[in-house]
Amino acid sequence: MSFVVGAQAESPFHTGVWQLNTPEGPRGLVVSDWLVFEDGLPKRWLYRRAGTNDANQFDFFTRTMGDSGYTPVGIRVYRTGDNSMKYTLAPKGGDPIEVSAVRLSIPNFENSCLSVEKKGKRFFGNWTGTAGSTLKKLRVGRNSLTIDGKTRKVSIEEVRVGRMGIMENGRPIAFLTDAGGDYAVLQWFRPGVSEEQMRNKEREILDFEAEEIVRNPGGTCDRQIASRLKAMK
Repeated sequence: MSFVVGAQAESPFHTGVWQLNTPEGPRGLVVSDWLVFEDGLPKRWLYRRAGTNDANQFDFFTRTMGDSGYTPVGIRVYRTGDNSMKYTLAPKGGDPIEVSAVRLSIPNFENSCLSVEKKGKRFFGNWTGTAGSTLKKLRVGRNSLTIDGKTRKVSIEEVRVGRMGIMENGRPIAFLTDAGGDYAVLQWFRPGVSEEQMRNKEREILDFEAEEIVRNPGGTCDRQIASRLKAMK
């Protein structure tokens, strides 16, 4: 499936912490460049629908973490101001649900902890497991991957802003994808993924053996998000 890369010169308009004004009352929305968070963890991948976005409107296919294909719920972001939008959930075969939203966070990749832009160095180092992973500890070195004390010799290359490709013995084995915030996702490939597929910037891999959500133990974004959400009215 073709898609448009989310992170370019700056983070997309949707990246940040928002207040959704629902009929039931205000509700928080946390979105990184490529993911919608739920219950504090990255949950739904966003794939921008090519040809449907202009200066103000952005349509996305979605995929739930761990699923092997698109989730039958699309998302539309329609900018109504510098810090406001209409946010629409469009279940397949159902009526779209549209609410207004106001930004609670800073709309700038240099200051937004949810952005993945210009933050490639944070891939390397220690990560801890989360409720969305089976591993407990991950360490990423320039030429090694250590999972729960077991080290594998690998080569790592940046294949896209916010995404590293990992190879072992000349064979692609995984992506390490920046989920924004304090998180990353180790995405294990199913057998047969080629170097060309791993490096392809126009076609997204949707089906993985597993997706492991890990957290930077020194991260401060969770705290910043919590502070922003307290500002809801």
